[in-house]
Amino acid sequence: PLQQRVLELVIEEPIHGKAIEGDGRTDSLRDILNQFFEGQISLEEAISKVSSELPRHESPHSHSNRVFADGWDERLLRTQASRFYNQAVLELLSERGDNSCFVPHSSQEDRDSPCTIPLAGKEADIDILLNRLNRTYGEADYHDEVKIPNHPHCTHTVVPTSES
Repeated sequence: PLQQRVLELVIEEPIHGKAIEGDGRTDSLRDILNQFFEGQISLEEAISKVSSELPRHESPHSHSNRVFADGWDERLLRTQASRFYNQAVLELLSERGDNSCFVPHSSQEDRDSPCTIPLAGKEADIDILLNRLNRTYGEADYHDEVKIPNHPHCTHTVVPTSES
């Protein structure tokens, strides 16, 4: 059910960002995310596909070094993969009646990051995290409230509180 939910979200949910504006770019990203979540390609292959299938020179924002800063392809892929995975987990936990989840420490976390300090190693309210995730990634309402993923290299995930 988790993989199925993730794949449904990849197809159905809006994806915002200047790097994917333009003819067919969002659909290409959805295809890459689907291949990744179906296990057909690795993370590295998915990042490489983002670069080749969403080339900078075909973007209406190709002139912008802010949109296409070094590593943009990896940041885009990691952010959306984390967003869809965590959104699926949060929705499934909510649907089964859970009110809280647990955010385990990540072996790759930055101990001083704005997501590690308030969230890692603690329980969190599912509705609050889901609302913040949806506001940021679904509605493009960017805010400073801590969420998962909180930044492109965020390695935190949510799990049921029973796994805490």
